[in-house]
Amino acid sequence: MTLLFDATEAKKFDSRIVERNIQRGSAKQDDYDKFVKDLADDADNAETVSIEALLADNSA
Repeated sequence: MTLLFDATEAKKFDSRIVERNIQRGSAKQDDYDKFVKDLADDADNAETVSIEALLADNSA
């Protein structure tokens, strides 16, 4: 039972279903806000992508 509970908890704030979970009451807005606030800033790992370069690569 613990594995199922842990898996469910890990998905509670999944961006695809978090609004539904909040509406249904299985997640609280305050908990979600704290979760988002506590996320690490990953901006240093971002990479700029040129759409033109991608299109040129695909047409070759």
